[in-house]
Amino acid sequence: MSYELLVEVTRNGTVESRHFGAAVVSDFKGNVMESWGDITQLIFPRSALKPMLAIHLIESGASDYYALNDAELSLACSSHQGEKIHQDLVESWLERLGLTEKHLACGAVLPEDTESAHQLLASGLQGCRIHHNCSGKHTGFLSTARYLDMPLENYHQLDHPLQQLSLSILSDLANVDLTQYPVGIDGCGLPAPTMTLQQLGHATARFAKPEDLSEQRAQAIYRLHEAMTNEPLYIAGHGTMVSELNDVTKGAVLAKTGAEGIVTAALPERGLGIALKIADGSERARSVALLAILNHLGALSNEEQKKLQAHISPTIYNSRGRAVGEIRAAASWLPERSQTH
Repeated sequence: MSYELLVEVTRNGTVESRHFGAAVVSDFKGNVMESWGDITQLIFPRSALKPMLAIHLIESGASDYYALNDAELSLACSSHQGEKIHQDLVESWLERLGLTEKHLACGAVLPEDTESAHQLLASGLQGCRIHHNCSGKHTGFLSTARYLDMPLENYHQLDHPLQQLSLSILSDLANVDLTQYPVGIDGCGLPAPTMTLQQLGHATARFAKPEDLSEQRAQAIYRLHEAMTNEPLYIAGHGTMVSELNDVTKGAVLAKTGAEGIVTAALPERGLGIALKIADGSERARSVALLAILNHLGALSNEEQKKLQAHISPTIYNSRGRAVGEIRAAASWLPERSQTH
């Protein structure tokens, strides 16, 4: 699989490390507008699929039945950090379903948010399933299963009717039968389907502008747009690129990360979808690369760029708090970017 140099890590102005990857910009009709590297090889989108996987919550009627608010729907799309706002909302949502954390198929972990993890340990407590970054997604799955009277047991298994429904929805968005491709197991226990980066870009673009989908599916997607825009903190957390990008652009860009260097961005107003994979799975490189593409497309205003500067070219600090380098888009990549609006 061929990759292009996308991101450089510097120390005192000298390049120390390089991250290669592939990316695609697709429109909602499936046309490839721009691409870098090989976009035809299979990848695992992982958590980048979560907003699409939340569609069943609304289509099924579960969202209306359980009166899910914007924060809960955003949480269903999330890879959250396990901050208190995330913990409390998952707990209250489960209580409303008459369930407990034991019903969640994801494992018990410490919160990814360092401060929350330290507070937990200082209190003599341990990590639990609610702290898992996928607990919102799992609670969403349980909501649909309970509403549709599906078995709650083994809801995370590929042969469960809810997982088959999810695979059907993803296939519809990607415009391909995903059952023909390998399916792995995600970190949280749910199925992890594969598709090409090009198909992921197309699916993301159709999520951005679902004009050629069924009316019911389109309305479900627009409802998720609203939730992700109104409650960006619940889709990731304080200080994260995803929450801050979604917030700063007021929903003009709806980003979602996935494990192993995956990130996507839906641009509803332009009907575009961006899908990106960092070859070595690096988290530090994916946000820089995505923001470089958004800047290249003229999708970020000068003011928005200023607000997102900490993610556009993050400063590297040593243990003494001294700035010693930066992470930046590769100098040889996207040399002539579009003018920002």
